[in-house]
Amino acid sequence: MSVLISGVLTDGAGLPMSGYHIILKARQNTSAVVMRTVATVVTGPAGEYAFEAQTGRYDVYLRSCIEREYCVGDISVYDDSKPGTLNDFLTALDEGDLKPDVVKRFEELVVQAQQSAEAAAESERQAGQHAEAAALIKEQVETLADNVQQNTNAVEENTQRVEQLASQVEDTAEEVRQNAEAAKQAASDAEQARDDIDVALSATLKTANHLSEIAAEGEDAQQESRDNLGLKSAATMDVQTDIYNRTEGCVALPGAFGYGAYPTQRKEFDKYATSATFASWVQTTPPGRYLVVQYGGPYSKDIIEGVVFSGEVEIKMLETATHENQNRRDKFVIFNGINQDVYCCEVRADSTNIRWTCLSQNLTAIDGARWLYSIAGPWYDVPFRDVAVGGLTQAAYRAANTDEYTIKRGDSVSGSTLIPCAVIVSNDGAPRYVLDTGRHFSGVYVSLGNSTQATSDFIFGLFVRVA
Repeated sequence: MSVLISGVLTDGAGLPMSGYHIILKARQNTSAVVMRTVATVVTGPAGEYAFEAQTGRYDVYLRSCIEREYCVGDISVYDDSKPGTLNDFLTALDEGDLKPDVVKRFEELVVQAQQSAEAAAESERQAGQHAEAAALIKEQVETLADNVQQNTNAVEENTQRVEQLASQVEDTAEEVRQNAEAAKQAASDAEQARDDIDVALSATLKTANHLSEIAAEGEDAQQESRDNLGLKSAATMDVQTDIYNRTEGCVALPGAFGYGAYPTQRKEFDKYATSATFASWVQTTPPGRYLVVQYGGPYSKDIIEGVVFSGEVEIKMLETATHENQNRRDKFVIFNGINQDVYCCEVRADSTNIRWTCLSQNLTAIDGARWLYSIAGPWYDVPFRDVAVGGLTQAAYRAANTDEYTIKRGDSVSGSTLIPCAVIVSNDGAPRYVLDTGRHFSGVYVSLGNSTQATSDFIFGLFVRVA
């Protein structure tokens, strides 16, 4: 007979462990399994597993595709075992777990349970006694109620007697006057006692509940109390939910525009993020200072080429804006890296093409080289890479609307007059120039060479983009 064992294999963080081998090694012979036989089950993409385990005892091992197998425990499968997860069987108790000290502990628990049962019975007996006492009290209360009713009847009889005595008042006027004077004295004593009580009660209220008295004085007294505490009207207002909350009547957070506050969050970019990814985030993010980080790894890309992108980014507005339209405004960005790198760039509202400018004082040779080979626009998965400002390129120059022309070092030319050109050398050493006449460069360039001979053909040379 077999028992279904199924579930999801997860690690300590709750993440599925896919592709893991669950290995069962039989520890003894049974009617269904031979000792030392091995069964293997592989978890699915979500870590799921399901298999029919035969009755017997097994050592359980786990193994991934890159690790050696390791033992995670043993399980026992019986004919009457209920289906469950692998964890249920690994954590279940069997005969081997019942050591003498464990059995002794169980016996102690049984004794404690017996004592608890006896105590519960005693409590039940006492509860019965209390119930009987309550019933007796109830009877006494009912008897007392009958007595009260009888007293009420007596009062009615006394009232009638008073009416009879009232008819005799005229005969006993002197006695009444004496009684009146005594009553007056008693009333005076009662008035004095009431005054004493008022004084004591007033002192108690002032001592124990002074704030309630202040509230009773009205809004003026409450405002005076807030003024004395230095709260003024801020005590009656809600606090901003964040530094960009513009709700009227809210108390501002400490630190104007967020400066001076401790950072509690960080913007994280994955290893595939590029400068265009960063620009898209800046376009939708309000001005302020933010902690940023980009994680690296195989085939990772750089937001700033050759720079560890981890540090602080400050986003500034270049024109007036509101919280509603800030994503449609150009912005200026300054990056301060953990390696003392300082870069800046301008992010246009309608473009994700940005060019970083290094502001660090410790410029290196790689910084200069980066200028020379800098690229404008996308640099991957494109057939042609345009030159960024400051970049160097070789090209073939041909002036427009001119029969013959020359070009000198320092001359400015339009990118539309430059054509991509490559020099190809064959195996016999003969050079050959290849022109891509279907493409032109963008921007403005300065020539680095000199060609003093007038010509109407293409002039090959080196050019630096300046705009």
